[in-house]
Amino acid sequence: MEQNYVVLDLSAILERWKISKLANFVASKPFLCISLNEDVHGNSTPGSIVKLGEGTFGEAFRAGSTVCKVVPFDGTSLVNGETQKKAEEVLEEVLLCLTLNNLRADRGDNVKENSCHGFIETKDFWVCQGPYDPSLICAWEDWDAKWGSENDHPNEFSNEQCYIVFVQADGGRDLEKFALLDYNEACSLLVQVTASLAVAESACEFEHRDLHWGNILLDRDETQNKNHTMSFTLQGKKMCTRTFGLEVSIIDFTLSRINTGDAILFLDLSVDPALFDGPKGDKQAETYRKMKQITKDYWEGSFPKTNVVWLIYLVDIVLQKRYSTFTSKDDRELRAFKKRLAKYDSARDCLTDSFFSDLLSDEDMQPSALPLM
Repeated sequence: MEQNYVVLDLSAILERWKISKLANFVASKPFLCISLNEDVHGNSTPGSIVKLGEGTFGEAFRAGSTVCKVVPFDGTSLVNGETQKKAEEVLEEVLLCLTLNNLRADRGDNVKENSCHGFIETKDFWVCQGPYDPSLICAWEDWDAKWGSENDHPNEFSNEQCYIVFVQADGGRDLEKFALLDYNEACSLLVQVTASLAVAESACEFEHRDLHWGNILLDRDETQNKNHTMSFTLQGKKMCTRTFGLEVSIIDFTLSRINTGDAILFLDLSVDPALFDGPKGDKQAETYRKMKQITKDYWEGSFPKTNVVWLIYLVDIVLQKRYSTFTSKDDRELRAFKKRLAKYDSARDCLTDSFFSDLLSDEDMQPSALPLM
């Protein structure tokens, strides 16, 4: 079926999005209003579109070598029982993604005080309008048949519905579905997440605030050489850590808080009391409640301790998975590490813990000289 789409004037887009000062960050981006079919197919080959997951506010599809996160906004209908995001909220997430993109060593300044590659790379953004393409519907229904979707069927949206599409790198599988092979990979997961949070804290007062196992992606290098390292710069000090062939990417910044240098972007979670009503004893629900205690419901403020409680959650998840390759010594090390984490006030503090001492080194230290585990 022929698709009609209209290119909107950029100034009109920015005027509609109402945050002219913040919009200057993305003034050079080609924000177009196109068909949802046109955008996703532009990043894939026919038959390659697969739904990867879902959240309250949107859907994630793999399209070729990229992942497209599709979020409806500014419509009058409810999305999965919730009011749709406003354009201003969507723009804030765009700006947050761009700020984290700028932490990458290959972006902008050649020399950075703080840099890392631990946050998923956002390659592009598109504003789209129109119905879901049949191939997207098919991918959605395939996923629903296998996993059981908690979201409304996309056919329920009107033909005038607008969407923001975040075109991102494919970071692999989320931790919920990914099986770590051994204790070394567990250590790699923990050090990469901690280092990335520490860098973002230092660079832009970043707090993720929703770092559950669905928001951590992992990809494994299947070659025999596991002597890989990840480089990062923290407060001017160039560091590297052993990864044992595992690459970790942090995703989904919907609830995150960040200082871009021009504005503090955050989501006021005090207007969503249901977020804190999860079952007692559930690790994720308890972590939301711990955040509320830390912030005292003042979500605009800087509280890097929120990153710490998610790191504690992450250790709990690793322990909960009960990997058969873990020894009793491995288990004791993780439990002792978790206990020590509680005394820290930021991810940057956590990175100084002795748990990471055999993993971290100065960047000029050759990988072959790194201590074996």
